[in-house]
Amino acid sequence: MKQLKLNVKQRPGTGRGPARRIRNAGQIPAIIYGSAGTNPVSVDSVEFRTLMRAKGSSAAIVELTLDNGTKALSLIKDFQRDAISQKIVHIDLLQVLADQEMTADVPVHITGEAHGVRLEGGTLDVVAYTVKVRCLPKNLPEFVTVDVTELKNGESIHIADLKKIEGVSFPGDQKRTVVVCTAPEEEEAPAADATAAAAPAAKAAAPAAKPAAKK
Repeated sequence: MKQLKLNVKQRPGTGRGPARRIRNAGQIPAIIYGSAGTNPVSVDSVEFRTLMRAKGSSAAIVELTLDNGTKALSLIKDFQRDAISQKIVHIDLLQVLADQEMTADVPVHITGEAHGVRLEGGTLDVVAYTVKVRCLPKNLPEFVTVDVTELKNGESIHIADLKKIEGVSFPGDQKRTVVVCTAPEEEEAPAADATAAAAPAAKAAAPAAKPAAKK
């Protein structure tokens, strides 16, 4: 499990005015959602960018340290960007408890080259780029690895087929497709051109009879 750390500060107000002032000070408005309700906080923008680079595309638990010294575990549920500048303007953090199972979306990591691609000219299609897991925070996997080496054309891997991970379950539809290997489409033969076909047939027809010679 990848666990990262982030410092957060309590912010006194919500709304556009306070949020604008927070952003002008190099901070990002954020909200921590938890069983006790919501807690408006702010995060240093440089620190958050550093954290996101370290996190990459993996799933990770983020340990929050508030300015009053208290700590909490969380997941980054969402963040919004400005449509023009692309700067992050708001963050949603979901508090999780160390001794309680949680549900999270974890990226799918494909390994190997499918048999159908390697030997049968097929195409590998990833249908689900994330899968939902249920586990304690300490057991959260960074990725769910799916080995497609033996996958032949016409075969699929579903949630029920995923490799077991200790302390982790896969809730939801067990028949949901994660990845499928598709056979290449057969090319249809071009339709015969009726006009082109008629020309050789006319040439092949018997010549007309010659008129009888005069005596």
